[in-house]
Amino acid sequence: MKRFHALEWEDLPWFPQSWRDYGTDYLRFIATKFDIYKPVLHLIKQGIDNSGQPEWIDLASGAGSGLINLAKALKSDQPNLKITLTDYYPNLQAFENTQRELPGIFEFETVAVNALSPPEHLQGKFKTIFGAFHHFRPNEARAILQNAVDTHSPIAIFEPVGRNFGSWSSMIFVPIFVLVFTPFIRPIRWQVLPFIYLLPIIPLYILWDGVASILRTYSEKEVHALVAAVEKSDTYAWEIGKTPGPMPIFYLLGYKK
Repeated sequence: MKRFHALEWEDLPWFPQSWRDYGTDYLRFIATKFDIYKPVLHLIKQGIDNSGQPEWIDLASGAGSGLINLAKALKSDQPNLKITLTDYYPNLQAFENTQRELPGIFEFETVAVNALSPPEHLQGKFKTIFGAFHHFRPNEARAILQNAVDTHSPIAIFEPVGRNFGSWSSMIFVPIFVLVFTPFIRPIRWQVLPFIYLLPIIPLYILWDGVASILRTYSEKEVHALVAAVEKSDTYAWEIGKTPGPMPIFYLLGYKK
């Protein structure tokens, strides 16, 4: 099955900001509650070590994804760790909550940051993309990798879903999870509650975007093709694979040889 760039509502500029922010809050809650990115901790350490500095720039952060648990795990080995959250549609309230949870570690950009060409002050540092690489079409995805090579920035990309049975079957439970977990998601966004419990548009939007994300994800073969199309890609070492288990995390790690 080839990748298909299906429509995701949250990508549309006119999509209600409160709904988009709730969507990123929901994904952050799931990632943190179930610690889904724990299996990639060693790859994060490898990326930071290869950067030569304890600074980490997260692109297309959403609400901060599952970075809190990873930051806590890294804190003892990296006491000077700094993580900067960025997004094209920054969820500032969620960024502030993440910063409060681990003060001194998390920072964030208040303005839109394009993952294809981050501003100069964010270049040359270890960069990550969690659960968002599928948002980019092949030419854009290739540009992200090219920018990393051109600026000598180690980069790691993680996708918690793929075109596999586990990901497809998990979509069945999404509307139920939205209904059950919403009271525990902070901040409480009162304006979205009627569209969750009275007119359940938001659970359906989360489900739709989840299915679209699966269709959009890049296979290992497609990721290899993206890397091969990057100029001077041979100056980088690339690791492409997936973590073991029924719900693997698909990853790409690249760093200067």
